[in-house]
Amino acid sequence: MSIIVELLKASEGVERKIPVIDLEGSKIGEASLPKVFYAPLRIDLVSRAFIHLQTHSLQPKGAFKGSGHKYSVDSWGAGYGMARISRINASGTGKAQAGGMVPSAVGGRPTHPPTPEKKIHKELNKKEKKIALITAVAFTGATRAVIERGHRVPENISLPIVVDGKIESVAKTKELVRFLEKIGLREELERCREKKIRAGKGKRRGRRYKKRVGPLIVVLEDVGISDAARNIPGVDVVKLKDLSVLHLAPGAKPGRLTIYSVNAFQKIDELLLGGLG
Repeated sequence: MSIIVELLKASEGVERKIPVIDLEGSKIGEASLPKVFYAPLRIDLVSRAFIHLQTHSLQPKGAFKGSGHKYSVDSWGAGYGMARISRINASGTGKAQAGGMVPSAVGGRPTHPPTPEKKIHKELNKKEKKIALITAVAFTGATRAVIERGHRVPENISLPIVVDGKIESVAKTKELVRFLEKIGLREELERCREKKIRAGKGKRRGRRYKKRVGPLIVVLEDVGISDAARNIPGVDVVKLKDLSVLHLAPGAKPGRLTIYSVNAFQKIDELLLGGLG
């Protein structure tokens, strides 16, 4: 039985209402919980989809095919009291009689180089990808999963968090920070401001700090909110049509703290359940 049939059966005769809050943190109405939030919570589906989708951003890399093959070489054979490795034939240069082309020689070819032909792009079935996205969305409504990810969720708030559509037009960072603090996410924002120094050599390679992942804001239309959120550590904004498992389950672990605009919240079923059976 498909996961879609399961969630449709689970949602039959059940109508759960989610409070809609305004930019002041006050309740202004209610919205029906979309059917996707009744999907079974399958971590294996989300984890597999995340790993496959993450490979789509990788770039092929490999050693130059002519690396270590600049000179012609020849082995002298036995009888010279010297190792019988291939030696460079370039007489009159500093490289003459030196070992060449073999991995053990200075300037020789790489031993086991990465090859640009290696297939690092993992394919994922379209239906499997969509079902994983549905499951990842369902995780955002599971309070226990969100807390286990490390998010600071206030006791007086119910998940998922649904906000008035006016949030899509908030264009100033201080206004967005004020809203997040009013709904009880001050501790979450403080957690995201903390930076950890990376262990190992990565400190010397342009990635000295590891940053925390904070709230995700899902909107139907971006009318300025991305400008407001880009300077808040850990906070991301994504349009509903661009929503991916990569946004909802960073590190292949589902349950990211997610805030939906009511406009996007009411369109989730239409977008995700269309074409599935």
